[in-house]
Amino acid sequence: MTTPLVTITIPTYNSEKALKLCLDAIRKQTYKNIEINVIDGASKDNTIKVARKFNVKDIKTCKGSLLEARYEGIKKAKGKYVLILDSDQILNINSVERAVKQAEKNKMDMLAFEEIPYSTENFLEKLFDCDRKLINAINDFSPLTGVIMPRFFNTKILRKAYSNIPKGIYANTGGPDHAVVYYEAWLLSKKIENLPNAVKHIEPNSIFTLIRKFYRWGYTSSDAHSGKYKFLMTQKERFRTGLFTKGLIVESLGSILLLILKGIPFEVGYLTAGIRKLFKKVNL
Repeated sequence: MTTPLVTITIPTYNSEKALKLCLDAIRKQTYKNIEINVIDGASKDNTIKVARKFNVKDIKTCKGSLLEARYEGIKKAKGKYVLILDSDQILNINSVERAVKQAEKNKMDMLAFEEIPYSTENFLEKLFDCDRKLINAINDFSPLTGVIMPRFFNTKILRKAYSNIPKGIYANTGGPDHAVVYYEAWLLSKKIENLPNAVKHIEPNSIFTLIRKFYRWGYTSSDAHSGKYKFLMTQKERFRTGLFTKGLIVESLGSILLLILKGIPFEVGYLTAGIRKLFKKVNL
């Protein structure tokens, strides 16, 4: 097996607690030819100290959007492959090794990392688990109808995808950044597969954290809702495909309830951003 360099890029903001788990999982990977960069949004906690403690040397501050932060990480990448990872995602111990092996053997340009919640202790986490089980069972790779999105990319494809994203939406696009990137990559290549049992995701475990997260997602989706990605965004904001199929009754009900809970703060955030834009235009 060849061992090409893999770049793992992680955007952070006040992420010290989750980042410890994220970086510890990377350190324990069975695949060792890895470089890491952390693109930080001027955190006010100990995020940078945590990154340095784990010997991350490539750290850059980016006060822009999540889309922009990921782009900064991709520009710095030296690897043949780039893994775009969030600070609240915990890789299984051999995920990178299996990803490289699968991509090299099957000549894939992208791999989705099958994920499950990190914890399923409380009711809200159980809803996320229902939703994820439904997504994984349906296994829909279309960027229009599905929600599975690759995290492991051939670097050339990823950079080309970014070059096709209008620069005007870089500054403010957060929530739908991954959907936009995948859509552009999918237009370039349909060579995508799934990597099973790859990552655990630390999901919101309280109503407060859920509201805060998805309000922010809605607020930072405003620019992507106009122009080139308007249709993509309308396709994304609906209930999952495959509801109540394959015997997934409980999972479907859990997914519907979760999407309602997420959708309310998302819409409030989106509308708030729209109103502020309108006021700015009036003031001009």
